[in-house]
Amino acid sequence: MKRLITSAVFVIVMLSIFPIVGQADEDERRQYYYVLVDRFQNSTEVTEEGVDRDDPDAFHGGDLRGLQERVDHFVDLGITDVVVSPLFASHNYTGAPVLNYEQIQATFGTREDVSDTVEAFHDEGLNVIVHLPLDAVSDSSPLMSEDWVSDDGELDLTSGSAADYFSELVTTWQSEFNVDGFYVEDVADVPTSFLETVTGASDDLFWIGEAGELSADDADGLMNAGMDRIVNRDFDDDAKDYFYDINTDMSLLLDDPLRSREDVVHYMDSYSTDRFTNAMEESGLHPITRWKMALTYLYMTPNEPWLYQGAEHTATGQIEDGSTHDMMNFLAGDDQVTKHIEKLANINENFAAVRDGEMNVLHQDDNFLVFERVLDDDRVIVTINNSAEFRKADLDHLDSGLELRGLILNDLVRENDDGTYTVSLERESTNVYNVQASQGVNWLLVSIFGGVMGLFVVFAIVIYMKNAKERRKA
Repeated sequence: MKRLITSAVFVIVMLSIFPIVGQADEDERRQYYYVLVDRFQNSTEVTEEGVDRDDPDAFHGGDLRGLQERVDHFVDLGITDVVVSPLFASHNYTGAPVLNYEQIQATFGTREDVSDTVEAFHDEGLNVIVHLPLDAVSDSSPLMSEDWVSDDGELDLTSGSAADYFSELVTTWQSEFNVDGFYVEDVADVPTSFLETVTGASDDLFWIGEAGELSADDADGLMNAGMDRIVNRDFDDDAKDYFYDINTDMSLLLDDPLRSREDVVHYMDSYSTDRFTNAMEESGLHPITRWKMALTYLYMTPNEPWLYQGAEHTATGQIEDGSTHDMMNFLAGDDQVTKHIEKLANINENFAAVRDGEMNVLHQDDNFLVFERVLDDDRVIVTINNSAEFRKADLDHLDSGLELRGLILNDLVRENDDGTYTVSLERESTNVYNVQASQGVNWLLVSIFGGVMGLFVVFAIVIYMKNAKERRKA
């Protein structure tokens, strides 16, 4: 009987979830996760020579085999592209400046480990993007003898020889390791001719560049030079300023000229910034609450989302003391943000409107932001309350006969008598609604639930009568 009740309850849950699932298609929206390999996971199977965990500036032992052990972590988060820090031999745990592009950093593993790691991610359908430093090499690099390398190790990327060298390098990594692409910092400082040559070396590689003070024209120029995505470095400053406190200026987010571009990537923090959690702690507000709000905006706008390792655990840290590079802590106790990311990733996967739809702002008063993502008949409405009070808004642009079903918070909004739909939120919270045809009363669900309750009552009566009979015999 217990097993029957459990099974029936499972069916009820599945039936209640089923109507909110959107129609997925093959157009995938990318979700990135940057891994600082040395500070992610130590497998204890790779050489410890050169590792000193007591020195914050030394290698701490994270390696590629450790990364392989955590593939499921990325799958659970809904990540599509894992961006790994430079794997080339270096004197610095960050991988830059590079000592030798022809060698793998010994503390990370071997060339075989690189291949095995890429294969492990590919087996789960994830792409592997490698961070490619292009600014300088260390003074003991073999490249110091090249005429396109200065005495202080800076690379002259206007040189055709430099473009030829890196073109051969990336195609070698593609053929030998089967990597999917490369990530370049400060891409706006890289000569266009160099980018065109290197990105054109293979049509199959995916290129991501990061730049600051980025205009729409700048982004277009980089795309024309061969970039597939541009990471907008300035977004995290505006996002931190907005989510730092309640009742902040919403124009910090809504006036972003790049917020409607699907080829632009946004993050809340990165390996080169102070942690988002630190800024929230300084404000005196609850970091987990603020992370949930910020991530909802990050994932639900047209720009693709980028996470830096530890964001799912609300990791703290600053660049000044190196703590933003602390070793990943998989034993962090609170999983609220992790679960929130999983929900957002699921919405991304299942709703075409979130992946490719137009973004329309519906309400932006009283620190209550409501916007929608629309693609054909697929519509998702996003609500973010950045105030200290309960907020609501009446939406009058929707057709009659619909309902809004909450995908993060369990909420169901039906049409008012005047034809509007009222969405509401408690303070400092968010929700995402799927707009669908009104389901009315789900009689199948009601009948199943009633049947389960009836079985439970019968079971309780039988047990009671059996116990009463035994008591009388006694």
